[in-house]
Amino acid sequence: MNTTEKSHKNPDRRTAIVFGFLTLAFVLRVIGQAVQLWIPVGFLPPFDDWQGSSLPYPILLGAQILIILIAGWVIRRMWLGTKLIPPRLIIPVLVLGMVYFGVMAMRMLMGLTLFTESDWFTSWISSTLHLVLAIQVVMIGVYQRRKSRAQELR
Repeated sequence: MNTTEKSHKNPDRRTAIVFGFLTLAFVLRVIGQAVQLWIPVGFLPPFDDWQGSSLPYPILLGAQILIILIAGWVIRRMWLGTKLIPPRLIIPVLVLGMVYFGVMAMRMLMGLTLFTESDWFTSWISSTLHLVLAIQVVMIGVYQRRKSRAQELR
């Protein structure tokens, strides 16, 4: 059985692949905003459209790079089928991810209906990528829950 066949039959590797695609979307967002700051191009939204808060860009970029590094660590651990978080953190991580997703979904909904003039509520690029990050947090909890249950059954 080759590596590709193994990855399709291994739920940990499938999870790592999906997590990787979500991370790639985040990386492209980070690159897109950086491009618009340093060498703007006409086919991408302007720099300010990428900014979802008043956080200074150097701090935002540093945080984004940290998130990418952590995501790389998570992908590697998932690919290898190893533990990400202690079992006692599974429920808090799942709840955090679901609340994070809910808040970002409400942000988008309110930007479409009630607060159409507010930059924070109508920052679609930022909101969408926060949804991606929230899904990744939920994925970490689900992955670890599956791993913990499998260990309990042994």
